Amino acid sequence: MATEAINLKPLIATSGTKRTGIVVTGFKTVHEVHTEHGTLYELRVKQPGLASAINQFNIRFAYDVAQSATVPTPRVVPVTTTDGGQQAVLEVEFESEKALTEHLTFIEGRLTAAEKARNYDLKADLAVSGQDERATYHVVRYRVGDQVWDTTAATAGSNRTRHRHDLFGLQPAASLLGLPQQVLGGPEGQRWRNPADWRDRFTTQLNKYSGVDPEEIEVPENDPEKAKEALEKRRWAKLAADAVQVAITDASFVIGYEPKKGTRPDFDAALASTNLRTHLRGPLDFSGTNQAMASGRKLVDHAYADNAITEPEHAVLTGTTPAAFLDDDPRESVVKLIRLVDRVVFPSDIPSLRRTTKVLVEPSPSLLRAKHAQTRGEIRSTLLTAAVGGVDLPAAAMDTPHQRTVRKGIDTTGLPAAELIAAAASAEPSDGRDAARTELAHIAVPGLVNGKVLLGSYGSTGDRRAVSTKLAAARITDDGIALFVEAIDAFAEVMQCRAGREVNARPGELAEGRLRKVADGAVVTTDTTKPADSEWFTSHWPPVKDGDSGGGADTPSDLSPSEEWAAKTNAITGLVENAKKDVTVLDKHFEAMRLLVGPGRDMSADERQGWEDELEKLDSIVESAGKHLRKLRYRSPDTEATTGGLDDFAFATEQVE
Repeated sequence: MATEAINLKPLIATSGTKRTGIVVTGFKTVHEVHTEHGTLYELRVKQPGLASAINQFNIRFAYDVAQSATVPTPRVVPVTTTDGGQQAVLEVEFESEKALTEHLTFIEGRLTAAEKARNYDLKADLAVSGQDERATYHVVRYRVGDQVWDTTAATAGSNRTRHRHDLFGLQPAASLLGLPQQVLGGPEGQRWRNPADWRDRFTTQLNKYSGVDPEEIEVPENDPEKAKEALEKRRWAKLAADAVQVAITDASFVIGYEPKKGTRPDFDAALASTNLRTHLRGPLDFSGTNQAMASGRKLVDHAYADNAITEPEHAVLTGTTPAAFLDDDPRESVVKLIRLVDRVVFPSDIPSLRRTTKVLVEPSPSLLRAKHAQTRGEIRSTLLTAAVGGVDLPAAAMDTPHQRTVRKGIDTTGLPAAELIAAAASAEPSDGRDAARTELAHIAVPGLVNGKVLLGSYGSTGDRRAVSTKLAAARITDDGIALFVEAIDAFAEVMQCRAGREVNARPGELAEGRLRKVADGAVVTTDTTKPADSEWFTSHWPPVKDGDSGGGADTPSDLSPSEEWAAKTNAITGLVENAKKDVTVLDKHFEAMRLLVGPGRDMSADERQGWEDELEKLDSIVESAGKHLRKLRYRSPDTEATTGGLDDFAFATEQVE
């Protein structure tokens, strides 16, 4: 872990004496994350931006790998101690480095496909705003032949890690296989496998050009070698400018695992459980359009006029009274608020159905379509936002019901919050438990949106399933139910804060859940006879010998496809500028030659024929150049998944001629 974190000394600081007991004060940065498979311990520290790797083994990619017959599937096993305990490490064995590279290439392709499905540029966002959200990593031990090495891979944050490295000019393989030495002017076919061997070198190169304006580096026009050297300096200056926003980021590292008592130890499942929680996505961003707000207020006013809601409820929905005052119990106030909004926007009784249809100028219930459900979803979002305390509430949205549900209204069990949670958490299957879980999932969504919502076959890599489908998948698991309760508590906190109330600690074991930061948590050592050893954490790890921790040229290795592509693009740096100059010279040359060899000039037949032969040779070259230029001006419209192979790194579509 020493190469994965910054400023490690505070982590091993101690207080006290042997007589009073030595306490490792640095362990206050270790947080417990409870899952249905046991407790994970996360070390939360500052991380170098070029550290860690994308994850090939989390649940988002498992389905894709299993479905592909061409991707090498490694043997993945948990690491156990000599007494049979399970460490917080996954051990992965590939037959060869080629198989490992093919597997990594496939995952790069999946991430590339995810980028095409996004409506924003994550890399550009990181370059401008930095990485605010903490990524989580765990240790993967790779075995390839007789080689063994450890890497921290992303449990949550593969996309961010990939683009963060891209801003540094690193390919995904560098953080897994090590950096090719040719990147820093070394020999081809060799890698620095140990991060201590290359991260300092790479950082030193960036620091050399930090603050240097790339445009101020002059490129000589008449000296190709010096021009290439200057362009390389420009490249490093640009990398230094791009990387500054993500030079240091917040990160969590899973450093411990304690299986749940009475269950089979399963570190992989515990990681997957946290991945479920951190890759949930909100279904609907809040829309503050005047139309949605106006329609919501009309519905509320008509419901109040018809005595369908009380005066206090009317005050809550119009934003006059904070929703937290619906009940003294925070959880109960959330349940009452969601049911109140549903009663107005998605009613189930006949008089209310008629009123809603009339106010919103909708067709009869049997003719309601998806667009009507979407409109009502936006109205509900505005009412929730107004009730909680204003339009600045982040994404106070809910899953939009299917049009069939809109026609008949949203059902409710009518159970108080405590009974609803107890029924949903029951170990005995029943129709009552199913109904409670369905409503609990529905009530939890506003809190889930603020804490991020739902699992999928590839989570953040472009899962297009409906929110209702994702909720249904989550509510059949114990961890999903626990997540729903945490989300309700999170939303209750927001409501209490907006009402100006003092926020109390959350009830029960969920007080230290994923959606809440643990305040002043501390883990102390129990064995005071073994103080922490500061020699474990040197500036280079393992200790440097003769300039390299490996003590030699390090590991022979081929380039991955993305590294090949990066090497090819780097090799043509400056060639476009050279081509422009050469074409300009050629154009002026022809312009001058036309005056000498044009029609009517005194040339023999042999001379003219020889000249035309030369022009025909040149004509085919110019035609080929024009064809390639037209291809380069267009990008492929293909948004399907890519394999990540070298052919996928294309400028344009081959169809354009």
